[in-house]
Amino acid sequence: MFKKVAIAAVLSLMVSGVAYAGLDALKGLGKEAGKGVAASAKEGALSAVTNKLKKVQNEKGPIKFKTGKAEIDPSCDKTMTAIAAIMTDYPGFHVQVDGHTDNVGKPEANQKLSQDRADAVVKYLVDKKAVDAKRLSAKGFGDSKPIADNKTKAGQAKNRRVDFTVTKM
Repeated sequence: MFKKVAIAAVLSLMVSGVAYAGLDALKGLGKEAGKGVAASAKEGALSAVTNKLKKVQNEKGPIKFKTGKAEIDPSCDKTMTAIAAIMTDYPGFHVQVDGHTDNVGKPEANQKLSQDRADAVVKYLVDKKAVDAKRLSAKGFGDSKPIADNKTKAGQAKNRRVDFTVTKM
């Protein structure tokens, strides 16, 4: 009888050991799943704030520049104020200002103009709207990322734009 009880106890411990090993494996999977959920939530938050920034330009008006220059049109102050307000609402977020041009002119000149315009937006937000410069960066894309057909004036106008992308929390 004692022998049967001892065998049953050993088998029970072996099964428990397998169960615990299985739990450890599940715990590892849980950590990985948690990381995936956290990354997904982070991406969702970045995307949501990026969309808010885009919506501002749809509602208040796009950021405009004098033709061929990086000088911001004063009529864009309402848009810039709204952009700064969103950044105040989300203090831990970093925003990249993306400058774009149409395809008129030389690609090298368009690249420089798009960078200069993105830099001008950053400078405006820092100097006139008190946004922390560490929370902003500027990147010029030239004519490499059109959103409309450059064969028409309307398409070219759409391609001359500034976008905002939230890059980090």
